[in-house]
Amino acid sequence: HRVSIKLGTITPEGTADAYCYACDDNKMDPNLASHLTAFGINVSAQQKTEKSIAELQLEQNLKFDFSMTTADGVKLQPVAGPGLTGLRNLGNSCYMASVLQCVFGIDRFRDRYFPSAAEHFATCTHTRPAQCVLCQLHKLADGLWSGRYAVLDTNSEGETSHQRGIPPAQFKAAISKDHYEFSTMRQQDAFEFFQHLNKQVNIAERPVAGGSRDPTKVFDFSTEERLQCTQCKKVRYKIQRVSSVSLPVIKRAVEQQPEATGKGGGTQAQKQTFAPVSLKECLDLMTEDETVEGYSCPECKCSTLAVKSTRFATFPKVLAMQVRRFELVNWVPQKLDIPIVVPLDSIDFESYQCRGIQPGEEKLPETEEPEQSVGSEAQPVEEEIDESAVAQLESMGFPRVRCVKA
Repeated sequence: HRVSIKLGTITPEGTADAYCYACDDNKMDPNLASHLTAFGINVSAQQKTEKSIAELQLEQNLKFDFSMTTADGVKLQPVAGPGLTGLRNLGNSCYMASVLQCVFGIDRFRDRYFPSAAEHFATCTHTRPAQCVLCQLHKLADGLWSGRYAVLDTNSEGETSHQRGIPPAQFKAAISKDHYEFSTMRQQDAFEFFQHLNKQVNIAERPVAGGSRDPTKVFDFSTEERLQCTQCKKVRYKIQRVSSVSLPVIKRAVEQQPEATGKGGGTQAQKQTFAPVSLKECLDLMTEDETVEGYSCPECKCSTLAVKSTRFATFPKVLAMQVRRFELVNWVPQKLDIPIVVPLDSIDFESYQCRGIQPGEEKLPETEEPEQSVGSEAQPVEEEIDESAVAQLESMGFPRVRCVKA
């Protein structure tokens, strides 16, 4: 695709705002200098004269007056106290704030970092506390749960207003250090940040008591993958350790809104609306059988069809789920506005639990990587996979089995 360059944002370092109208998204051109040379533009001699899109968005977000009323017009009441401390927006950082509020609302995270904050500050041997992930985790927990920073403001007329919250700037710098996306001020995906946060916390906790105090273990569980060759009917079971699940979603179109007139008299694209989907339907889709074409069966010695399914082998204390509300349009991920209905009462997961190898089933011959079945006589082989990479591929619309293989 052709892209447009905002000339006033060109810097001598070779960066500039680039926009692709076909993808309707901002892009980054790593070879910007060589591409602009064809137009007679010497990048090293350029000087930035205009604000970039990221800078304009940051400025707008910092000045934005967030509405303190609900959809039906009811004014929200100010709250304050331990566990009721807000996080200030740093500019496109709402994805991080939502994840941190959820994570530090879990008892395991609160009990790990809040009571021992003062002790850690006094004993930490890191030469630069601002870059110490554990220091920043304790600091954030103290800020959220101590209640010292959850103070309601008072305006000039003496009326009580909402609290300002705490800005987690140092935490963001420490947890996102050297990360290509999260170290920027651009908007990011909350689920991807959740996976990145889990990984960084796990790394920081490994030297502490052998990792026994790692709070991210509340998300750990195992899934069982069952594969059966449709020709010889033999099966194979595999156990994988994961910390989250990515759920497919049903796309049920309802209606299209009338075309709206945009700026300059043009018409905007119609917005497709979708019917709500229940969480149970998403779980049913995740655990249903999937056909694998071109499976190289070690028993049949040929390429056959196989049926594969994924179920829960164990359950975590806290289950993190992502719903894949994306589809590929001309190889460009497009988000689908599909409402997900989550029940407020309990969810029965018994039907999604694995059963292990059943009487009468025959196991497929072992391959180069030995795998064991789930049963009382054999310990399952647990295979670790990069869930963050798998989730990114799944969000593009690829089946999970293909993502795991990749």
